[in-house]
Amino acid sequence: MVLQVAPETFRTVDEELLLFFGAILLGIPAGIIFDITRLFRKLLKHNMILVALEDILYFILISFLMLCYISAFGRGEFRIYYLVGCFLGFMAYYYTLGAIIMRFSDILLMPVHWFWHKIIWICGKLKHCFVKYAQKLHFAKKNSQNDLQNPPHKVYNNNANQNSKTGAKNSKKKKGRLHGKQKKNKI
Repeated sequence: MVLQVAPETFRTVDEELLLFFGAILLGIPAGIIFDITRLFRKLLKHNMILVALEDILYFILISFLMLCYISAFGRGEFRIYYLVGCFLGFMAYYYTLGAIIMRFSDILLMPVHWFWHKIIWICGKLKHCFVKYAQKLHFAKKNSQNDLQNPPHKVYNNNANQNSKTGAKNSKKKKGRLHGKQKKNKI
């Protein structure tokens, strides 16, 4: 009789403790990502809809990280202590290093804030130049359309008026002239 060995379906306490501490360590990057979103919100003011969208994206990203951790180390088996460990790691980061970062966030964001305002200032100046140029183009286009709508004072229209008055004289002169193809045929 042959005994079949079933794959190992249980973990030792040591393995589960290692997985728990790994989940605690996974909470630290979750806290770092959360601080990045808080700094981004502090840099640029958001309305409630954008804040909600950022929170949803944050939880989707953390869920994906947790899923990768469970798949890679936990053999695809979900355990509650993974969530507890991740939460504890997040809270440990949030109340230690995260608190220090947020306390000094104004100093950390000062160069970024200055750079951002310079970019906005430059874009405002460029916008002002482009608007002025577009207004000049629009004014020139408007004037050119007005000029075409008021033909009596234009030179080419005056010539047309003169041609209509002196049409008989010019037609007599044109009869005596030979043009390009007519000259070749005569020669």
